[in-house]
Amino acid sequence: KGRGNTTWSYPKKPYTLKLDSKTEILGMPKHKRWVLLANWMDRTMMRNDISLEMGRRSKALEWTPRGQFIELVINNRHLGNYYLCEQIKIDESRVNISELDENATEGEDITGGYLMELDVYFDEQYKFYSSIFSLPYMFKDPDEVNSAQFDYMKQYVNEMETALRDPVKFESREFDNFMELKSFADWWIINELVCNFEAKHPKSCYIHKDKGGKIVAGPLWDYDWETFTYHTTAHIADKLYYKELFSDKEFRNIVKAQWDILKPQFETIPDYIDQQAQALEKSDAINSQMWPISVDVNGDTKDSFSLAISKMKDNYTKRLKWIDGYISNL
Repeated sequence: KGRGNTTWSYPKKPYTLKLDSKTEILGMPKHKRWVLLANWMDRTMMRNDISLEMGRRSKALEWTPRGQFIELVINNRHLGNYYLCEQIKIDESRVNISELDENATEGEDITGGYLMELDVYFDEQYKFYSSIFSLPYMFKDPDEVNSAQFDYMKQYVNEMETALRDPVKFESREFDNFMELKSFADWWIINELVCNFEAKHPKSCYIHKDKGGKIVAGPLWDYDWETFTYHTTAHIADKLYYKELFSDKEFRNIVKAQWDILKPQFETIPDYIDQQAQALEKSDAINSQMWPISVDVNGDTKDSFSLAISKMKDNYTKRLKWIDGYISNL
């Protein structure tokens, strides 16, 4: 079936797949649910894949969707290049947390697992705005919860926000009891590095919580809008919960420590971009003719494939140097 909000309005349509049974596809672990991303507005076709590859190199984020580029053919009609990837779901091979018992109403059983999305579209059945930061939380998996489960998660979020905003609680770092801070550090690093403006709204921002566990940032999702552009300012250091988190010296030290781990991994991303570009070159020659881009959100719509790739690498390399300096001065 069709999927997406803004992306569904574009000529090249994205889809979700639900198979009859769990199946392994292209080396990715078996599951019923998959996503076909069209990447229509992305001249490189690679912004989602590169961003997700960065997430896959982070241990703190626990899991990031895997994907493979394919040629999509439906009913003998070639529809061009698509990115077949794992849909974000609770599963032992995906978001590996406990499945919430639908009948749980108290005790340890009600504490997880929850997969939530923060998104201003606010279009799921079960949803709430957090009481202090007014952030739009939606239940994604499970997508239906009983009243006790709904109230538990809403109260947990509100207590976390209170710990961030109340001066006394913040000074004693009570927020650390609610948040897995290494995951929030890695999530911020990747989103800031690729200039993901979606986090400002927020849109497509996921968190999850296991039974008895803290809130973990991620998985990563949705990186085709205005990413891999070059800017010399921080865009989300004051968004979501980061203004408060960056006021904490220990969190800043965590960011520095995580950057020391991630930096060598991210310095080789240009090589990964070259590798993917080489594999996609012939596909692009066909896909770009089939699906000409009529919007320019990334500044490369009119460029050749090779020039768009060159710009992507150049912007990324400059942004990598910028964020290295930014983090060192935290």
